[in-house]
This record gives sequence, C-alpha cells and structure tokens, in this order.
Amino acid sequence: MSKKPSSRRTIDKGRVIPPPHFAPGRIRVTRPLSRGSSREAYEKFLAFVFDHGQVYNSYLATEPERELFWSESQQGVISYVRRGKHVFCGGGLIAPAEHREQLLQEFLEFTRELSLRPVFFDIQDDVVDLFRDAGFKATKIGEDALVDLESCSFAGKPYEWVRRQTNYCKRNGLVTAEVRREELSPAEWSEILAEVHEVATASISDKPQSKEMRFVVGRLGDHEMGLRRLFVARSDHGRGRIEGFVVLNPMNGGTRWATEIYRYCPDAVRGTIAFVMHQLMEQLKAEGVEQVGLCMIPGRNCEQRIEGDAWLIRSVFTVSKKLLNGVFDAAGLEHFKTRFRPRFENLYVCTPPVPSIGSFWTFFQITGVMHLDLRSLLRVASNRFQKREVRKKLSRSIGSE
Repeated sequence: MSKKPSSRRTIDKGRVIPPPHFAPGRIRVTRPLSRGSSREAYEKFLAFVFDHGQVYNSYLATEPERELFWSESQQGVISYVRRGKHVFCGGGLIAPAEHREQLLQEFLEFTRELSLRPVFFDIQDDVVDLFRDAGFKATKIGEDALVDLESCSFAGKPYEWVRRQTNYCKRNGLVTAEVRREELSPAEWSEILAEVHEVATASISDKPQSKEMRFVVGRLGDHEMGLRRLFVARSDHGRGRIEGFVVLNPMNGGTRWATEIYRYCPDAVRGTIAFVMHQLMEQLKAEGVEQVGLCMIPGRNCEQRIEGDAWLIRSVFTVSKKLLNGVFDAAGLEHFKTRFRPRFENLYVCTPPVPSIGSFWTFFQITGVMHLDLRSLLRVASNRFQKREVRKKLSRSIGSE
C-alpha cells in the first residue's frame, strides 16, 4: 500500500547553506541575505539589525559564528547558534512589529522539519505571548535595566553616588571620549583596538572564567565594531593609557543604545566605568537619544512562579543565583546598575513544553559559563568571602529601594 503524501508544506533543507564569506563576518544564512556583493550584503544586514533590533543583545546577530534565519519576505531575521539538535536563539525577533508573528511561525516550521529543539533567550513582555501561543513555556530569567534619558537629570540625592564617582575620576585626571573610526587613519584605529583588547584581556584576571564568555556576551577581536560605538576613559587628562572602555550596541534605529561590553584595567582609577557611563549618557541625551540600556540583571525577581513557566528552569536560575553569588557577584552587579536609577522590564527564556537536560549542558558549552580557571576561581571566591558582609548590605540596600 503506497504511503499517502503529506499535505504539509515542506522547507527545502538545501537552503541551509554554508555562509557567503562576508568581510569579515562569515555569517551563515538559512536564506540568502542579498543578491548584491558580499560587502554590500553585509552592510545591508548591519543596517537591518541597527533598525529593527529591540533587545540589548540583538546586535550580536552580526557575530561571525551566528547562523541566520530570514523570513520568506526577508522582513525579519532570527539569529542562533546550533549544536546538534539544540538551537539557541538570541536577540529576539529582529523585525518590524507587524512581521514578528510571521517570522516566528516560519522559523518554528523550519525547526520542526529538521527535528530541532529551539530555545529563545531574552524575550520581552511585548512579544512573549507569541511564544506562549506557539506552545512554549516562558520563564522569567531576569530584568533589563533601562535609563530613560529624557527624565534622567543626574541631579539630587538619587544620583549622588554617580556624581561622586565622576568627580573622583576627574580629580585623578581621567577624560572620557568617544572613539570614531571615520575620524582616524587605519593605523590609528588599529592601535586603539589593540589597546582596548589589552584592557579586555587584563580584566579577565578579576573573573573566575578562563576566557570571555560567548553567545550571552558580546566580544571584540574577530567581531568587528560595525555600527557599535566605543567610549574610552584615558588617564593623564586624556594623554595616558586607556583605563576602561564601554561598547554600545544599537537598538531601534539608534534611538536606544545598550552598554553591552564594559571593561577596565585591574588597577584602574576607582569608579572608571561609572564615570564613562555617566559621560556617555550625557552625550547621548544631548544627541536626542531616548534610552540607554544597562543590560539584564540575571535572576532579579525571578523567585515567584509565573503561570505557564517551566519549573525546572526557574528552580535552576533561583538556586544558581544563590550558590554562585559569591563567585559572580550578582549583588555587586545589581547595586552598580541601580545607582543609575533605571526602570526594569522583564526578560524571559522560552522553551519547549518539556525542557531538555541536554539543552542545559549544551548551553553551558556554547557560552563558556563553566570554563573556569581554578586558581582565579579560588582567588575571586576568597575575596568575595572576605567582603561578604559588605555584599549582604548591598543586597539589603537594593531590596529596600
């Protein structure tokens, strides 16, 4: 008896193709990005993400190892990293609002055809119901800290801490400035990037990881700056070394920016990053930018059950926050970001109805979260243990605000 052909529309698996070699991105696309030249296609892609990215890490779609799924109409894109059957999607639904539902439907059809298990990170409140309607469980994993520049004056008692860091850095000769590639020669730009990389490498010494994390955090080096912005703080009234830097990711056509990467020298002037952020916010406000994002605070207000969430994932995040606070200093991170008096928006991870243990393990592998240097881990944990009373006070002060 012959098998009745399926009426279900199939997706041509041959369209999962090796990447056209964009310079220098080498981005793998599920559907062709453009019929133009490689460089032209790459620049169009950067502009598309610049215009339609809505989350602090949407711009990470331009990283070299990301794969891209374009909708049939090429009005939307989802970026992801794939390991076996596990697909980790970051940066949200990069598309105009009216096209996001169609983009998600097409992507889920694609993953079903290939028997893949997609997981979506950093999903916002305004689109999370699209995932719930598609049968996914939405579990809160943190809150995005957002500074609305129009209402942010940096005046009065609420911003006293920020002003104190700025004044201290200025007294110690620090100067903040944006570095614009178009204003420099290729040699000067390369020299700046080399110095920035040195600072980033040196900053690893204060962390338990043996190297920079991937997927959840932006990187420099093989990922060109593109349409991101770079602010640096130099010592000796602008003539000395780079003490610290902040890289901004664009969102929503440049009306919003996110402080996605920030690093400082281990012996930098105290308050360097707060100083840079204060100064760049003042500049962006003068430019008419609406908002600066300080990125997600993982685990913030995630203890309570939300209807339809995944119990296993919520439990893992809650327990991890408590166990690893001494190593990753979640309290210190939250205290730092809340000094800028942001408002908060929920962020979710959307998973299939039955979470996979394999997904957890694969996620740890691709992000490098658990790539720890034992010596650094012990040193950092010891330092944090010695300062545990200070950290408890920070946690209590945050909770009382």
